[in-house]
Amino acid sequence: MRNNFKNIKTKLPPLGINISWGWLAGLAVVAGLIWADGATISAVVGIYLGYKALRLVMRLFGQIISIVFTAVTIIILITIISLIII
Repeated sequence: MRNNFKNIKTKLPPLGINISWGWLAGLAVVAGLIWADGATISAVVGIYLGYKALRLVMRLFGQIISIVFTAVTIIILITIISLIII
Protein backbone atom coordinates (compact mmCIF):
# COMPACT_ATOMS: atom_id res chain seq x y z
CA MET A 1 0.00 0.00 0.00
CA ARG A 2 2.79 2.36 0.90
CA ASN A 3 4.66 1.68 -2.35
CA ASN A 4 1.50 2.25 -4.40
CA PHE A 5 1.06 5.73 -2.92
CA LYS A 6 4.71 6.51 -3.66
CA ASN A 7 4.28 5.42 -7.28
CA ILE A 8 1.18 7.58 -7.70
CA LYS A 9 2.95 10.55 -6.14
CA THR A 10 5.94 10.27 -8.49
CA LYS A 11 3.76 9.91 -11.61
CA LEU A 12 1.72 13.10 -11.10
CA PRO A 13 4.41 15.76 -11.85
CA PRO A 14 5.09 14.53 -15.43
CA LEU A 15 1.36 14.94 -16.11
CA GLY A 16 1.63 18.65 -15.35
CA ILE A 17 -0.62 18.63 -12.29
CA ASN A 18 1.50 20.95 -10.17
CA ILE A 19 -0.92 23.62 -8.94
CA SER A 20 0.16 25.08 -5.64
CA TRP A 21 -2.35 26.75 -3.37
CA GLY A 22 -0.28 29.93 -3.18
CA TRP A 23 -0.32 30.36 -6.94
CA LEU A 24 -4.04 29.71 -7.05
CA ALA A 25 -4.72 32.20 -4.25
CA GLY A 26 -2.58 34.82 -6.01
CA LEU A 27 -4.51 34.28 -9.22
CA ALA A 28 -7.78 34.71 -7.33
CA VAL A 29 -6.55 37.97 -5.78
CA VAL A 30 -5.46 39.34 -9.16
CA ALA A 31 -8.77 38.33 -10.73
CA GLY A 32 -10.63 40.03 -7.88
CA LEU A 33 -8.65 43.24 -8.32
CA ILE A 34 -9.30 43.23 -12.07
CA TRP A 35 -13.02 42.64 -11.49
CA ALA A 36 -13.19 45.39 -8.84
CA ASP A 37 -11.48 47.84 -11.18
CA GLY A 38 -14.00 47.11 -13.93
CA ALA A 39 -11.43 46.22 -16.58
CA THR A 40 -12.60 44.29 -19.61
CA ILE A 41 -11.24 40.91 -20.62
CA SER A 42 -9.75 42.35 -23.81
CA ALA A 43 -7.81 44.97 -21.81
CA VAL A 44 -6.39 42.31 -19.52
CA VAL A 45 -5.42 40.09 -22.46
CA GLY A 46 -3.86 43.11 -24.20
CA ILE A 47 -1.80 44.00 -21.15
CA TYR A 48 -0.67 40.39 -20.77
CA LEU A 49 0.32 40.08 -24.43
CA GLY A 50 2.11 43.44 -24.28
CA TYR A 51 4.06 42.24 -21.26
CA LYS A 52 5.03 39.03 -23.04
CA ALA A 53 6.07 40.96 -26.17
CA LEU A 54 8.18 43.35 -24.08
CA ARG A 55 9.91 40.42 -22.38
CA LEU A 56 10.59 38.85 -25.78
CA VAL A 57 12.08 42.08 -27.15
CA MET A 58 14.27 42.53 -24.06
CA ARG A 59 15.47 38.93 -24.27
CA LEU A 60 16.25 39.36 -27.97
CA PHE A 61 18.09 42.62 -27.25
CA GLY A 62 20.14 40.84 -24.58
CA GLN A 63 21.07 38.08 -27.02
CA ILE A 64 22.15 40.62 -29.65
CA ILE A 65 24.30 42.50 -27.13
CA SER A 66 25.83 39.19 -26.00
CA ILE A 67 26.70 38.26 -29.61
CA VAL A 68 28.26 41.69 -30.23
CA PHE A 69 30.42 41.47 -27.08
CA THR A 70 31.49 37.94 -27.98
CA ALA A 71 32.51 39.01 -31.50
CA VAL A 72 34.45 42.01 -30.16
CA THR A 73 36.23 39.80 -27.62
CA ILE A 74 37.19 37.27 -30.29
CA ILE A 75 38.55 40.03 -32.55
CA ILE A 76 40.58 41.50 -29.66
CA LEU A 77 41.99 38.08 -28.77
CA ILE A 78 42.92 37.34 -32.38
CA THR A 79 44.62 40.75 -32.63
CA ILE A 80 46.60 40.19 -29.42
CA ILE A 81 47.66 36.68 -30.49
CA SER A 82 48.70 37.88 -33.94
CA LEU A 83 50.75 40.75 -32.42
CA ILE A 84 52.48 38.31 -30.07
CA ILE A 85 53.33 35.92 -32.91
CA ILE A 86 54.63 38.63 -35.24
